[in-house]
Amino acid sequence: MFPDRTGLIQVHKEDAQRHRRAGNHREARPAYMRWVESLRQQNVNTGGQLERELEEAKREYSEFVKTDPLYHRVRDAAAAKIREQPGILQTELYKALPEFAKGDISYAMWFAADHGAVVRTKKGRTYSLTLP
Repeated sequence: MFPDRTGLIQVHKEDAQRHRRAGNHREARPAYMRWVESLRQQNVNTGGQLERELEEAKREYSEFVKTDPLYHRVRDAAAAKIREQPGILQTELYKALPEFAKGDISYAMWFAADHGAVVRTKKGRTYSLTLP
């Protein structure tokens, strides 16, 4: 038997927090994403009844990312490339940083923008990246 949607949200939350406490960033990353996305979907389905919980989950996810060594490695490598080429497109950054997976770069650039470390400006189907 599968838990109802609210139960599944709780499972994702507990999973993310357990992995975070254990220092297991690799497992915590997708668990946080599942928690936030489950809340986002359920918030839409309930006409915004879970807005407060969604914002709290997003805040916790963002705080977790600040402790994630992968985020720091990608963000720092990307910042060096952006410094060399202000306005580099995120799609070009994928090629410029072949040591990182595309998903890891997307993850890091989204949160780097959220944390004010990078400015992402929509440009077509990608983003132009500059430093603040």
